[in-house]
Amino acid sequence: MQLSPPTDRPQDWLGPTSLLDLDDPKLRIQAMRVAQLAISDTQKAIFIHDHIKSLPFGCVAGFDHVPAVAVLKAGRGDCHTKGTLFVAMLRSVGVPARLRFVTLSSAFLKGILDVTQSTVTHAIGEVYLEGCWVQTDTYVTDSLLEAHAGVLLKTQGLSLGYGIHANGSQFWDGRHHAHAQYVQTDADSLPLRDWGVAHDPEYFYRDDAHEELQRGWLTRVKWMLAAALVNRRVEQIRTQSGPLSRSAV
Repeated sequence: MQLSPPTDRPQDWLGPTSLLDLDDPKLRIQAMRVAQLAISDTQKAIFIHDHIKSLPFGCVAGFDHVPAVAVLKAGRGDCHTKGTLFVAMLRSVGVPARLRFVTLSSAFLKGILDVTQSTVTHAIGEVYLEGCWVQTDTYVTDSLLEAHAGVLLKTQGLSLGYGIHANGSQFWDGRHHAHAQYVQTDADSLPLRDWGVAHDPEYFYRDDAHEELQRGWLTRVKWMLAAALVNRRVEQIRTQSGPLSRSAV
């Protein structure tokens, strides 16, 4: 399906989609509750970011068709599903938001998922604040996972792995771009391709322009198995107090 080209007009990034179920009362109530003390759009965005970051990271097999309310109910997610919830909650309180999709080297997943392919598609949140689009993906990994991952990277002398970059951002101030999986000073970690922006993962993957990224049933089955493995390893990392066992890496 060929979709209309995206625009940069903030008003075009406020509406619902099949995944951004803005009319759902649970989503609206949660978004209002989280942002109720905010006195600006920037504060709304930060409060919502921090709420979603507090949800444990967890890989979701059918990430390209999971509605925001389902992510809210599950209480966990990955870059695609947490991103869907991030965008939905922001739009619910009147803040324009969208997702940008890029190709990254799979090196940042070392220790979590040993994939045969060398790249993965990554979703980054973009929020329209104070007249410009500001990027963040620091809501994807929860703080406990980041803390243990950082220790493992330091111990092993690595810059990338366990879902993060050792020098990546862990917080977002709503004014500057913040990325957890790559940093501008490490060329090897930077996106290999920028696919542009979309309302949500389903909208992105169904576009004919991204046909090479669309997954057949066999790939989906493989990813379902991989998702279970990722979640097992992530939980081991999150609860690890000593050196990580070989079975977890």
